[in-house]
Amino acid sequence: MKGFGPKNNSKEGNKHSNFFENDSLIDNALKLHSKGKIFEAKNSYLDLIKNGISDPRVFTNLGVIFQSEKNYEKASKLYKKSIIIFPESHEAYSNLSRILLETGQYDLAENYLIKVIKLKPDFLMAYQNLFNVYCINNNRKKAENVLYDCLKIAPNNPLVLSNLGRFLLDKGNFDEAKKYINKAIDLKPDFWIAYNNLATLEASEGNLIEAEKNFHKVIKINPNFVEAYVNLGEIKNDLHKVKEAEELFLKSVKIKEDFINGYSSLFRFYEKTNNLIKLKEQLNLQNGNNEIKNELLMYEARVLFREKKFFKAKELIDKVSLDWVQRTDANTRLNFWSFKAFIEEKLENFNNAYEAFLKSQLNSKYERCNKELFRNYIIDYEKNLNNQDFFHKKDSYFKEKKNVYFLIGFPRSGTTLLDTILRSHPDIDVIEEKPIINSLERIIKTQLKYKLSEIHKLTEPEVEKLREYYLKSISKLTDKKNSRIIIDKFPFQTVSLPLINFIFPEAKIIFAHRHPYDTVLSCFQQCFEPNNAMANLRSLRESSEIYDLSMKAWVKYKENLNLNFTMSKYESLIDNFEVQTMKIMDFLEIEWNQNIKNYRETALNRIKINTPSSSQVVQPLYKSSIAKWLNYKPYFDDCHVFLENWVKYFNY
Repeated sequence: MKGFGPKNNSKEGNKHSNFFENDSLIDNALKLHSKGKIFEAKNSYLDLIKNGISDPRVFTNLGVIFQSEKNYEKASKLYKKSIIIFPESHEAYSNLSRILLETGQYDLAENYLIKVIKLKPDFLMAYQNLFNVYCINNNRKKAENVLYDCLKIAPNNPLVLSNLGRFLLDKGNFDEAKKYINKAIDLKPDFWIAYNNLATLEASEGNLIEAEKNFHKVIKINPNFVEAYVNLGEIKNDLHKVKEAEELFLKSVKIKEDFINGYSSLFRFYEKTNNLIKLKEQLNLQNGNNEIKNELLMYEARVLFREKKFFKAKELIDKVSLDWVQRTDANTRLNFWSFKAFIEEKLENFNNAYEAFLKSQLNSKYERCNKELFRNYIIDYEKNLNNQDFFHKKDSYFKEKKNVYFLIGFPRSGTTLLDTILRSHPDIDVIEEKPIINSLERIIKTQLKYKLSEIHKLTEPEVEKLREYYLKSISKLTDKKNSRIIIDKFPFQTVSLPLINFIFPEAKIIFAHRHPYDTVLSCFQQCFEPNNAMANLRSLRESSEIYDLSMKAWVKYKENLNLNFTMSKYESLIDNFEVQTMKIMDFLEIEWNQNIKNYRETALNRIKINTPSSSQVVQPLYKSSIAKWLNYKPYFDDCHVFLENWVKYFNY
């Protein structure tokens, strides 16, 4: 807020005969205000007005005091009086626009801010507030234009540069974003806002170690910025530093007891890590906290759901304010609809469940994704099968057998259950959804300058380097250093098989599958972290299309690549556990171990499970997920054309 403005020299102001005579009284009030003696300044301004003195400085500065007290009505009236006397007062217009922003009157705020900029074209704060208005109204083009206007006015202002970087980050333009954020840091090395934006960017790119370092810098510079504790907690959780993550979430609400996002993150953390005991402790501890009453209802309902008390769960979830759901942060909103959907499903309210699942897919991060890029990615890989050099080089480059193993299939086809079972064997470790193959793809495209459709152009030394990179990367990720077998589990790596097979022709591949309709339904029911691949799983129709495209690729690869593979059928694993697991052990050439039967204990002891199945694999084997799609059969009308052939193919 701006105050302490210029003397009024307008003709309107000169109508007041005592204007200049009272200058000393006004100056005294202004000095009190500038020295932070707010109470005395406020009384002086009120006395001046009571004595009939109409000065824009008095009105504006008294308005600032009322605004700081959140008495917006009085502040607005004073700013308007100031404007009547001195129409060129950009400070009064600016402060009035801030009130309109704070009270949600964004269109009117926009008008006032445009007026401020006309009066004072280099007034940076007005541009920044106008940028906020456009962001709130989702007018991204105007918001971007305003940022570039700011850049013209203040090309070396760290805040401007950092804000522009953050905006470009949200657009998905990572390279440009990093350039502006780094420039902001160069200009102001202790600028925590820029470090926060840089850490967010690095997390978005998957550079979790760098993101972790920079969030630590944010906290060191500004230890009271509670959002950084939550953001760092999320990073720590992804890095399996679960204890540190918990401490950060707890620290955020200790610093700021009414920090709603901190509580939401803490509750979500306990639920996702299957720590229901601590979740219930926290819910009981916060019982009666009206600031988070909806969060409490939501997670109490989730606990009841996990305890199979479905009617009580619905009773609580239905008490959550839908107005609050609309206003809360995106993660909490999506979780609410997901929680509600599964509760409705258990009570056989399938239409309500379907509508809630639809709402759980409304993640704004998908706006940065392009589902067509993933479809083209599959098509590019398939092109390798049309090139004889691919097959000739694959055979000629193969010199020595490497013991590498992959668990693939399609998302929600039972890979996490199989992962948990396999890692129960003392000689097997499973690396869960770490994008090592994606890193190889990045090296091929950015360093070696080949397209994924041009794998045949790789030279023998290049292939050897890729092999070494993969083997070193996966060995670093294993927790069981003495494992004889390390399995790389990543369902969508099905479509990357040409690269896997080119580098490791002898790789052992476990292909997991499940009834196509149940697979597609389960994909639609999950809140995946948005990316180009997962952007294809937001509806039953889209999921069916990408399932069809992926399975067609699998069949082509199976027929052309001479793969060393075995199939794992989810339903058979449920129905005949020992027979199916012994079959896989035989394929892996390792003896069956009694510990495999205790896979649930393995799951419960795991610090973190990185998939949406985290709450399911700790349960006993159950058949309720088999043929579940029939409950939603009417919603599959436009999916049959993509799925029926695969029902026959997999012999369902």
